[in-house]
Amino acid sequence: MGFKEDKRYAGHMDQLFKVNRVEMLDGRAEGAKLLDVQNGSGMNFSINISRGMDIPYLSYKGCNISFVSPCGVVAPEYFDDKELGFLKSFTAGFLTTGGLSYIGGPCEYEGKSYGLHGNVANTPADTFHYEIQEEDGNACLIAGGKLQEAVLFGDKLSLTRQIKCCYKEKKFTINDTVTNEGYKKARHMILYHMNIGYPLLTPESKIYIPSSKVIPRTPHSAEGIHCWNQAQEPDPNYEEMCFYHEMTSPMPKAAIYNPELGIGISIAFKRSALDHFVQWKMMGAGDYVIGLEPCNATIDGIEDAIANGSLKYLEPQESVRYRIEVEILEGPEEFEKIQQL
Repeated sequence: MGFKEDKRYAGHMDQLFKVNRVEMLDGRAEGAKLLDVQNGSGMNFSINISRGMDIPYLSYKGCNISFVSPCGVVAPEYFDDKELGFLKSFTAGFLTTGGLSYIGGPCEYEGKSYGLHGNVANTPADTFHYEIQEEDGNACLIAGGKLQEAVLFGDKLSLTRQIKCCYKEKKFTINDTVTNEGYKKARHMILYHMNIGYPLLTPESKIYIPSSKVIPRTPHSAEGIHCWNQAQEPDPNYEEMCFYHEMTSPMPKAAIYNPELGIGISIAFKRSALDHFVQWKMMGAGDYVIGLEPCNATIDGIEDAIANGSLKYLEPQESVRYRIEVEILEGPEEFEKIQQL
C-alpha cells in the first residue's frame, strides 16, 4: 500500500514517517543538533544541522552502512583547521562535505595555509527547515538550509542544501547550490566524502566503480592498484591508498554490495559538475572504510589543481548546482542492474 492508504491506519505521522530534531548531550558531541529520519522503508539517516548539514548515520533495516570514525560525532567548536587537525573531529559518517574553497591535503598557497578538506563540514547551518509534504497520494520530506563560508576581505561563498526522501522509498537525493555571494571571482572546490563501513563493508563485499581508467594517487597506492576493487581483512599496519577514477558516463553510479547481507548502497552524480572521482581505501583495524568521493578538482593542493587545470572559480553572484542520488540496494539483482548501466 502507498502513503494515502497507509495513513488511514495511523493516529500520528510518526507511525509512518518519523522525523525528529535531536540534540547530542554527551562528550564532545554535546550541543550538536541533528535531524533523525525514518521514512517507513527501513532506511534511517541523520542530518547534522550543526556541521555542514552532512549525514553522520545511515542504516537500512538495522544494518549500519556508514563508517563512523573513532572520534564519533563532534560539535563544531572543537574544530582545528590547522594542517591535519580536521581529523580530530572527522566523524566521516556517510557524508562529509569538503570545501567550499579548498579540498584535499594540507597545503600552502600565496602565503596562506589550508588545512585538510576545508571548513564547510564544521560550519553550522545559518538557517534550517524541514517539512513533510503530502502530494498526489504520497509524502516526501524536504529538509535543508543555508550556510555561509565568508570572511572579511576574502571570499564569500554560501551553500544551500536540500535533502529529499519519500515515503517507503529506500533512496534520497541531495541537491546543493554553491554561490559566490561576493563581488570578486572566488576559488571553489567541493568534495562529497561518502564513507562505507562495517558491517556493509567486509572482505566479501563487492566494489563497483564504472571507471575507464584508474590512476593511483601516490607511489604507495600504485602498489595496490591490482586490488583497488577488493576489500581485505583489517590490518593494524595498513597505510591508506587513494585512486583517481576517470569516467565517461554523464551520470556515473558507483556501488558497494555485501552478498552475505544482501544489502548494498549506490551513489550517482552528474559528471558535468563533479568531473573528478576519488576512491579512498583504508583497511586498518579500527579504521576500516572505503570512501566514494565525487569532487570537482584533484585533491593534491591548490597549485597542483591549477597546474592540471581542474581548479574551478565562480564569478561574482554566480552559482553552481550539484546533485547526488543515494539508493539502498537489496538483493543481487539490484547490484547487477547497476553494473549493466
